[in-house]
Amino acid sequence: IEDGKEQLRSHFKSRLAEDTRSRVERWKEEAVYPYTGEPDSPIQRAERQVFDIVALNVAKAMPEFETLDPRNKRFQLRMLKQGVENSPEEIQLIMTEVLGLPKHKQEELAKLLRKTTLASIISSAKMVADRLEFLTGLEAMLFDTDLKKHLKERSQLHKIVAENTWLFGEQFALTVSDQSLTEVLRKHLKEMGSDAIVDKPVKRLDGTTGIVDLFLTRKVPSARADERDYLIVELKAPSVKIGQKETGQVRSYAFAIQGDERFRNIKARWEFWVVSNDLMPFAKEEVSSSDRPYGMLHRKDGLQIWVRTWSEILNDCRTRLQLFEKELNYNADRDESLAFLQKTYAKILAGTEDSESGAEAPGEGDATADDESTDS
Repeated sequence: IEDGKEQLRSHFKSRLAEDTRSRVERWKEEAVYPYTGEPDSPIQRAERQVFDIVALNVAKAMPEFETLDPRNKRFQLRMLKQGVENSPEEIQLIMTEVLGLPKHKQEELAKLLRKTTLASIISSAKMVADRLEFLTGLEAMLFDTDLKKHLKERSQLHKIVAENTWLFGEQFALTVSDQSLTEVLRKHLKEMGSDAIVDKPVKRLDGTTGIVDLFLTRKVPSARADERDYLIVELKAPSVKIGQKETGQVRSYAFAIQGDERFRNIKARWEFWVVSNDLMPFAKEEVSSSDRPYGMLHRKDGLQIWVRTWSEILNDCRTRLQLFEKELNYNADRDESLAFLQKTYAKILAGTEDSESGAEAPGEGDATADDESTDS
């Protein structure tokens, strides 16, 4: 009797293995099997064997499983794979949230998934969440008494902002970064389809070669395709208050363009901004003229010069994101936002996390040194 039982066990074990292989091969042919290639280690081989056994039992327990369309079948098998390989807590959280949706929300989600992918929906929500984290973290770095001393204008602030030009408006796309006015001119002529050769550098009024921190451009909605708007931003270290020197610097850039003969008679409007945390009394007086909007230094012949503070820029960004923030019910925490910046821009911000201890490499946090490098 025992020999007979052993024979039966061996027989059914062989049948099970054969059935498993045939089903797995069929799933592979249908492109619903969640694994590709051969396992690379004994652990992966064991995981895959466990998965095959579990999946086969699910298929037997649910006769309708084999009649599912490939997309649903692929989803079911991927869920099983996640449960075998990882802690099921994340899957359980996701499924609990989805299954807990009111019926009308489930219908809305299903309608969206017919027009786009879940990955795209998640990416859109993540983009808004990341921007909210970015704004909160940047605000802390710009205005926190300790942190802003260690945020360097050229090597850190400039590079972070250059990767997030949406700060200045969704319509702007970064085209040239940290280039001379000569390169700005070359870029403009190229966009306009001109074959003019720029062989002499654009000089400021004092004869020096200007360096602009950011050059952003947008095409103006117009019946004429050859019109452009340009925005040039001069960034200052957070510890530098905008005064006579800074307003004079941005004027010199702007007047260099206005006075250069190669910029004349081109269909473009230019905006120059100088940006920092605060203004000195001299600059406040300059931008408070009754015949111009507050913050405007100059306006003439398609050229505008503005003084903007980071608080104004960040407030504009939050206003644009306010509706999305409300719908996401998302609250950006200061410490988590700083951690987000440190992780996302680790190479750029190396050293700022040591600001609490006061450790500082020679020249770091020196606003004057940064300004001098900008002028050069």
